[in-house]
Amino acid sequence: MPPKSIDSLTKHLRDQGISIGRSGQKRKLKNIGYYHGYKGFRFVGDSSKRLPINDFSQIASLHAMDMQIKTLFYPYIMTIETALKNYTLEAVLSYAKSEDFDDIYKNYLTAYRGYHPNTGDYKKSWANRLRLRQTVDGLIFREQDKKPFFKHFRDRGRTIPIWAIFEAMTLGEFGNFYACLDRPIKSAIVADLGMPAQFDSEALLLSIIFSLKDLRNAIAHNAIVSDVRFKTGGISKNIGKLLKSEAGIDSINFSDITDYVILVVYLLGLLKLPKTDRKRLVSGYEGILLRYKKELPRGIYGHFVRTEAQNKLKLLKKYVMKS
Repeated sequence: MPPKSIDSLTKHLRDQGISIGRSGQKRKLKNIGYYHGYKGFRFVGDSSKRLPINDFSQIASLHAMDMQIKTLFYPYIMTIETALKNYTLEAVLSYAKSEDFDDIYKNYLTAYRGYHPNTGDYKKSWANRLRLRQTVDGLIFREQDKKPFFKHFRDRGRTIPIWAIFEAMTLGEFGNFYACLDRPIKSAIVADLGMPAQFDSEALLLSIIFSLKDLRNAIAHNAIVSDVRFKTGGISKNIGKLLKSEAGIDSINFSDITDYVILVVYLLGLLKLPKTDRKRLVSGYEGILLRYKKELPRGIYGHFVRTEAQNKLKLLKKYVMKS
C-alpha cells in the first residue's frame, strides 16, 4: 500500500472520529508525523490501551507535553551520566594504577569471582565479562576513525586508555562495565557518592544506571517518555525503598514519569548540585503538568499523570530544601 498523502491522512483521522482542522492542524500533523506522532499517542503504555482521543488538538498537546518533559530532563541526565563515569573512572584508576584496559580487565573486572563456581550467578557474571570484552573491542573498532583521541593512540601504536573508552561508551555499555567491577571498587564508588550504607548500594547503583539508560535512550531517539513505555524491563523495588528512606516519598514504582523526576533529583543531590538546579527541575516539571492538566481532558491526562503526583512533588520539594 503506497504511503498516504497529508490530505489522505487527515481524512483517515476524521473517519476515525477525530476532529482535525485544515491548514494549521494539518501542518502540525505533518510536523509531528502521522506514524511517530499520531499513532504513538493514540494509546498509553501499549497499543491495547487506547486513549479517548476525539480531537487532533489533544494529540498536539500530548506531543508538546512529551517534548517539554524530554527537554527538561536532557541536561540533568547528561550531567548524571558524565558524573557517574567520572566517579567510576577515578575509583578504577585508584585501584588499578594503570590506564590500560587489558590490565584493568584482567585484574579488576572480575566480579564473577565473588560467586561460587558452577552457580547461576557465577555463569551469568562470567558471561557478562566476556560480553564486556566484545563490547569494548567493538567500541574501539566503531570509534577509531571518529574520535580524534582514538586515532591519536592507534596511529602511535599505543593501547586506547580507559578514559578514552569511557568517553565513547553508551550509558548501557557503562552499566555493563560497572557490573563487572570487583566489589571493593563498587564500594569505593558508592561511598564517594554518599549512598547509604544500610542498603546494598553497590547493587542499587547498577539498577539505577540501567533504569536511567532506558530514559536516556528514549530522549536521545526522540521516543515517547511521558507514559514510561521506554522501560525495557522491571525496575528493582529496592530503588523505591531507597528513595522512601532518603527522600521520605512512598509508592515509587516507576509506573509514571514523576518517579523518574524524583530519582534524578536524588542523584543530583548526591552529586552536590546546587539546590537551585534541583528546584528548577521540580518547578519546571510542575509547570508542565499544570499547563497540560488544563489543556487535556481528565480522561486523557490521568493516564499519564497519577493522582499522587502532586503529593510526591510536594514531598520532593521539602526533601530538596532539607538536603
